[in-house]
This record gives sequence, C-alpha cells and structure tokens, in this order.
Amino acid sequence: MLATRPRVMSGVLAAVLVAAAGLVAFPGTAAASVTWTSVPPAGPGDQNHLVTVTVLSPSDAWAAGWSTFDDEVGGLIEHWDGASWQQVPSPNPGTDMETDILGIRAVSATDIWAVGRYLVSDGAYRSLILHWDGSSWQQVPSPNPAGTGQGDDNSLYAVTASSSSSAWAVGQAAAFGSVSKTLVLHWNGTSWKRVPSPSPGSAGNMLGSVAASASRAWAVGSADSRGTQKTLVLRWNGTAWKHVTSPSPGSAANSLEAVRSLSASSAWAVGSYSSHAHGARARTLALHWNGSRWKRVATPDPGGSGQQNELSGLAVLSSANAWATGSYRNGTAFRTLILHWNGTAWKHVTSPNPGGSGRLGGAGASSSDSIWTVGSGRPDDRQAISLHCC
Repeated sequence: MLATRPRVMSGVLAAVLVAAAGLVAFPGTAAASVTWTSVPPAGPGDQNHLVTVTVLSPSDAWAAGWSTFDDEVGGLIEHWDGASWQQVPSPNPGTDMETDILGIRAVSATDIWAVGRYLVSDGAYRSLILHWDGSSWQQVPSPNPAGTGQGDDNSLYAVTASSSSSAWAVGQAAAFGSVSKTLVLHWNGTSWKRVPSPSPGSAGNMLGSVAASASRAWAVGSADSRGTQKTLVLRWNGTAWKHVTSPSPGSAANSLEAVRSLSASSAWAVGSYSSHAHGARARTLALHWNGSRWKRVATPDPGGSGQQNELSGLAVLSSANAWATGSYRNGTAFRTLILHWNGTAWKHVTSPNPGGSGRLGGAGASSSDSIWTVGSGRPDDRQAISLHCC
C-alpha cells in the first residue's frame, strides 16, 4: 500500500527530551554514497500503479499493483529479467476487472505469492491470493471471513513466506456495517486458513505488512479507538498471535506500513504519525525491536513539519544497511522519499522523480547492489515508476 520536525536544540536539552519521549537517538554519520536510477516499468494501462516489489537476484524481480483501462481496474504484475520490466498475465476475477494486487513475495523463482482483493457484482470485496509456479499465475482459494454479501470487505495487503509450506498473508475483514478486524491467513503447504489475531481497536483495525522466518513472525498496521489511531504490532509466538506494545507519538493518527525482521533481537517497522485530524501534516516514523521492546528511532522529514511525510516500504540487508521508502510533499507536489540506515542513523538520500513528482510504496532487495522500490508519479500520480540502486 502507499501509505505514511525538526527543531534545533542544544545537545544537552535534546538528550533530555529524547530520553523523556522514549526516543532512541544515535550519533549522526554521513549517508552512504549511492545513486538511485529511474527504470521505466511496462505501464500497459491508461493509469498504472505499482505498490509492492520482491527481489530474488539482479536479474529476477517482481512488482505488482493495478492498471486502469477505461475506468476498469485490473491487477498488474511485472517481471524484471535484468534488462527490462515486462507485464506478465495474471487472473482478474473481479467484476469489470476490479482487481487490486497489494502484496508480493518470492520464496524462489518457481514459488511466488501475490495477494490483494477483488470486487464482485454484489459490491463485496473478496480476498485474492495468486501463486506463480514458474510458468503462470493461478488463483488459489482463500478465506473470506467477513462474508461475501453486499458491502462486506475482505482485503489482503501483504504476504510473506519462509518456505514452500509456510506463508502468511495479512489485511482486514469487515462485515457490512461492522468494525473492521485484523485478518491473518496461513499457508500450510496445502491450503490457506484463517488464524485468530487480536483487534484491539474499538473503531477499526488493519494489518498492512508481515515479516516471518521459520521461528518468528511480525505483523503491523493500525488500530482506531474513539478517533485516535495507534500503531498496531502483533507477534507470532509459535502458537498464537499476541498484541505487543508499540510507540504512537502522534496524538491523532499513527500507522505502520512495513515491517522486516533480521533476528529475534532486531526488527524494523516504518510508517507515519500525526497530531492533526485525518493524518494531515504527518511525519515519518521508524520503530526498532531490540529483543525486548519497540523503540522509536529518529527519522528525517524533508517536507518539513507543516507538510506530509510518510514511509511505506522497507528493505533490510543487515544491522548497518537498511532502506525505507515513501514520499513527502514539497509545496503542492509529492516527491519520492528514500532514507538509508547506516547502523547509527537514518539519512535522507537523493532519489529521482520521473515527470517531476512521485510517491513510493514497497521496497525489496537481494543484495546491496540489487535494491528496488516502486510507486507512482508523473502527472496526477497516474503512471507507475520504479527506482533501482546501486
């Protein structure tokens, strides 16, 4: 999904305020010297949006989203072969092609999952799960716990897999007129099954990202209660999903859009927060898991405190090499936003804006010289963009 300060203070005062806020501060160091390049995607429709990407190698990457043809929306999947992006046919089960692909993750070149949702004639969104076997994309049956009647919503926003017999997909489920609940599905090698998950928000809950290994898993999103939206973090302990306390620095809106795990004692989650209604004037948000709790880590807001700043994607290669992607508003236009973690601090890195504007969604990497992020840009955010490093 496409999601989502600075004052100068003396060192002593800044340290006191940081400690009081529970914010983890690290000494500043120079950002890595890298170059991000714009690589045009296939872009088959009148409007094209890429929101998610997975990378297997420098010559094998997949990106997904949706395309619009004469107001009909269909899922869009593209493959990078080392030279160019090419569209790959995929099922569009939605009525009038109203299909969105919102998450993609590869286990291997012949085992890739993509998830999203599609709209049927009775006005219900049903969960969508697609699988690539090395030759074609096929739809796989998936649960719709909110029901399939008019106005029911079963949406999947992200997927991850640790093996051919273990994968997780997350999103939200809301029966018409009811509060949305977190939705977690698990693949056991044979079928997708719903797994119970906490929904602490009294007014709404959603999960936008999931990360997993053979022994652990994290899912993140947001929980809304009485008009205040807080960050939501769930942890799989091997037998059940449990709610884990996480910082919510904004008094009005807080949301986590991406999570990645390095080890049992190191994971990252990013998103945005705001103290204004409807997420206006949002600031970037990064949280780090140190093995015992989640702590906020300082991040730049290049748009300034009065503009929109948000993070939507993560690619984590090591404890000293991670990338966060998103967007910020520069006057009236959105600009692509890329931050780099060098082991001590998050730093803003220059990134292209094809056509003059851009908003980035997901990010993926197979190595330090094979990193991709995708999104949309150009006039009115109507055309897909992809950026490559390094």
